[in-house]
Parts: sequence; C-alpha cells; structure tokens
Amino acid sequence: MIIDTISIIACVLTVLLTIESIIANPFFRNIRRRDDDDFSVADAESIDELPKLSVIVLANNNFEALDAHLPLLLTQDYAPGYEVIVVGEKGDFHTENVLQQYAHNKHLYATYIPHRSLFMSKQKLAVALGVKAAHNEWIMLVDSTCRPQSDVWLKTMASSMDREANLVIGYSNYCADTKPYCRFDRLRTACYLLRRAHRSTAYRAGGTNIAFRRSEFIAQDGYRGNLQLVNGEYDFIVNKYARPLSTRVVLDEDAWVREDEPSSRTWHSRNISYAHVRKFLERSSAHRSLFNFDMASMYVNYLLLATMIALASIFGKWIILGVAIVALIATLVIRSMLANKYYRQFEADLKAWKTPFYELAIVWHNLSTKIRYSKADQYDFTTHKL
Repeated sequence: MIIDTISIIACVLTVLLTIESIIANPFFRNIRRRDDDDFSVADAESIDELPKLSVIVLANNNFEALDAHLPLLLTQDYAPGYEVIVVGEKGDFHTENVLQQYAHNKHLYATYIPHRSLFMSKQKLAVALGVKAAHNEWIMLVDSTCRPQSDVWLKTMASSMDREANLVIGYSNYCADTKPYCRFDRLRTACYLLRRAHRSTAYRAGGTNIAFRRSEFIAQDGYRGNLQLVNGEYDFIVNKYARPLSTRVVLDEDAWVREDEPSSRTWHSRNISYAHVRKFLERSSAHRSLFNFDMASMYVNYLLLATMIALASIFGKWIILGVAIVALIATLVIRSMLANKYYRQFEADLKAWKTPFYELAIVWHNLSTKIRYSKADQYDFTTHKL
C-alpha cells in the first residue's frame, strides 16, 4: 500500500494535535511541584508555636446548616486555642436560637449585622464585623453550609501559617449528594486556582476554605474598592491580598471542607454572580486565557478527529481513518485516566468514563451562564439601588 503525502501530513497533524490537547488540560498539570512536600498533622505537632485562630462563620440566614455544622467547628482538636465567631443577621431568631443552644461553649462568640445594609454587601459586612470582633491574627473564613472533614482541620491549616505567609487556601468541594457535574466543575476549577496560588500569585478562592491575616485586612481597609458588589467575599480577599509566593496551599485531606448540596437555582446564581465579579478581579485575563486555551485545544482536537474520520470513510483513506480512530480512543482514555487521578486524590466519587461528557458540557454550561447573565438585572449585583 502506497502512503501518499497528504495521508502522512494528516496523520502527523492528527497525532500532534492529540498530544497537544491532552497536555492542555488542568488534570495533566500538577498543582504542586514534584519536590514540594505536603504538611501533615505530624508536621504540625512538631512545630513549637502554632498561632491562635479566629474562625468566622457566615450564618447567611441558614440556621439548619449552622445547627448541623457548628458542633464540628466547636470540637476541633487545636491546643493553641481558637474562637468561633458566628455572624448572623439581627432579628434572625432561628439563628439566635441555634446559638443559644451552644452558648455554654467556651469557643463560641456571636455578632450581628443590621437587617438592612444599603451601601455594603451583607456578606462583606458580616466578614468585616467578624474580623473586627476577632482577637487573633489569623482568621479562618467559612460559610454555615460548610463542614470540616476532620477534627484536625484547624491544626492542618495552621501548619502552613509561617511568618512569610499571608494567605492559606485549603481544598473545598460539594458533598457527595451533589450532582456529579457540579462536583466535577468545582474540582476542575480548583486545579487551576490552587496551582496558580501555589506557583505564583493567587487569583481567587474558588471555594469556602481560606485563612488570612487580620492585621492586613484592617490596614488595607478590608473590602474597600468593591464594597458595593453583593458577592465575591472570598474571591476579593484572595485577589486583593495575595502576594507572589506568600500564599500557602494545603492539599492534605484533613484540611478539606465539604459544602452542602446547593439547589439548582443557587448553583446557577453563583455562576452568574462570578460572571459579574470577575470583571473587578485583578489578573483575570491570565486565568481566563489558560482556561480558554485548554478548552479550544480540546474542542479543536475532537472536531478534527471527527472530520478526519468522516472524510477518510467517504474517500477510502483507510490509514488516516485508522490513525484518527486510534487518536480518538487514546484521547478519551488518557483524559479520563488523568482526571481519575484527581478524582481519587480528592475523593470526588466521580466515574472516570464520564469525564469526556463532563468536559464537553463545560462550554454549554458557560454559554448558559452568559445568556442568564446578559438577561439579569445588573442592579442585582450591587447594593446601590438607584
């Protein structure tokens, strides 16, 4: 069989684009460098002085979640000492009743924001009041819908709070009851954000498990510059206070936080809110460029392979057909294997064989978010109702 020049070029192009599309993948890149070691609880035990901590819990009028998760926060194994500051809304009697049940606990404190907040996001006001009420330098920030995965969560996070650090970011994802695609999307986003935070300057939180310094927050006027935006309380802290090589990323499973299953409406609302918030985040273009490059590489590769398989079948180019089919199978298998490595590492409970379907769905979910955002009232994203 004579192999013509066109067949050779087509086969080489197919192989090269397939390799490129596999490499252009957040699951291909390591979050940490290979020579970096994870901190562990054993490491924390060997450190002479771990800092005292203040844990700010944003109640967000969700008394049921607060009641379920508060005991896990109040029973942390952390010898240096810590306080849990729950910030609720004045007049939220359900939240007040929950807090009354645990009033005897020595770790618990409570403060309240006013029922109406005209010129500042309620969530950001809650964070600001919590920081003001805190007695310790290091602040841990979580929502009431979140629960630490272990009773050494504080100890594991604190093991990375060295003198040069000013931010500590831990992994967080939704609980196992959440729809698989939502958990996949959260994990995939975390791969981008945690890698960037560890290797350069953090972009945003992307989750609900962060720690920062109280002194910096106060010295730099907290959320000044984005007070009017309703959402983004975690993202703006990371984006504003991140410095090169001063953010610590903790991947140990004892530092993980699980978030309650969001309703479909809540999940879409968060995506729409981020579509607005990212306009005000620094370093957004670099993050989006890498994401868009990865997505374009994947779709171009799939489109090329589908086209080559169709044309080769029509014109009887059996060598090209064989190479394209092998390349397609290799793409599906390798991308699934790479993703499955992270599924296992972060106990995501996702099926590896579904990875290509999740990945192909990303662009359609993003398109849906853009359409919803374009139709939304822009005043819904700000506290200034003129």
